[in-house]
Amino acid sequence: MIPFLFLTCLAGSAAAQNGDLFSSVAMRFLSYPANYLKPLDTLLSFQSTIGKDARMRPRFFNELATYSSFIGNYRDALRYYDSAGFREQVPASPSGPDAFSGYRPASARQTIIRMAASRQVTIINEAHHVPYHRLFTKSLLQELYNAGYRYLALETLGSFDDELNNRKYPVAKDGYYSHEPLYADMVRTALNIGYRLVSYEFNGSCTGREDCIMKREQHQAEQLHQVLQKDPAAKMLVHVGYSHLREAPLNGIEWMAARFKKLSGIDPLTINQEFMRETFNPALQHPAYNTAMKLFKLQEPSVFVKADSLWNFAPADRSCDILVFHPPYGMAQGRPDYYRLDATRKPVTVRLKKAYDHVMIQAYIAAEKDAGRLPADQLLLERGNEARLMLAAGEYDVVVRDGEGEILEIKTVTVQ
Repeated sequence: MIPFLFLTCLAGSAAAQNGDLFSSVAMRFLSYPANYLKPLDTLLSFQSTIGKDARMRPRFFNELATYSSFIGNYRDALRYYDSAGFREQVPASPSGPDAFSGYRPASARQTIIRMAASRQVTIINEAHHVPYHRLFTKSLLQELYNAGYRYLALETLGSFDDELNNRKYPVAKDGYYSHEPLYADMVRTALNIGYRLVSYEFNGSCTGREDCIMKREQHQAEQLHQVLQKDPAAKMLVHVGYSHLREAPLNGIEWMAARFKKLSGIDPLTINQEFMRETFNPALQHPAYNTAMKLFKLQEPSVFVKADSLWNFAPADRSCDILVFHPPYGMAQGRPDYYRLDATRKPVTVRLKKAYDHVMIQAYIAAEKDAGRLPADQLLLERGNEARLMLAAGEYDVVVRDGEGEILEIKTVTVQ
């Protein structure tokens, strides 16, 4: 699905024209999804004009952040998102040295798996420009399946039939965010484990921001509720973006999780990954996150435990059950360090026939033959960079493409 942001109404002719630009870039990308570089290059060519338009700046830099995340440019994704000026309304909380008094860090993964085992529905969110949120959700899949979870509902999926569930891996037509390799890998992993994917996104018409939000949240809640009406004993994991997991209203808006809870009578376990994470500019990080990093120097996704309670925001805020604190991720061997969350991947240096500049190197799983297949990993190669991919064991078709999407080189790589 094209991001819901594309469907927002724009006021004024200049804004409308710029909105048409964003939609045009997205549609061209979706029609030729192998060319990940073209959307970035096109948008960057307008940075001196649209990037300085106060009305369009948030949307412009958000799109740059998203497309940067697609090609694995993690630091650029963070930097562009900071430039967009979005400031999520994060609840206030104690953040001084005593904020975590009596608490100790514990594995977020193990805590979630334990708590989710006794719940029927678990909802976890992501920031759309942060790929490691998908790696973390992927790390939960097998244990949750062992605990009885059988459905995985994904925000990115538009309307689809059972072709995806039967095919067992995603292709370009199966969603927008799944074009990012780690999202595609999360989908592929879930299907191979045995999950049934659920589409629940709103594709109807709406007018104005409030009407669109209300209709979207209500439709999502109803679609998820329908799954459990048809299969009342089922357990379901739902992977959403940002505020859809909120159990409490925000600015008078009732979000999807709250509506689902009201409709179904089921209290979901809600897990927020987006609040407690690094930003490009540390000054934009939540004060409590900065305190936690200073006190505990976390090395893995963590929660904070005291007796039987988890550290959360002030008692007045009931927006989620669990806050995951992700450590800052630097670079390791030329790639983002968050790949250590996936023990199946290892660095693989690909020897190419020549030195390239400003091209994409993409690794496709050789057994996936569809024309719209999605890369397992990819990297933007600039002059002097090493072609180091992060790949699990298997056979891959490695493709080098220029800025227009033309293939410059193909080779087969086998990873033991």
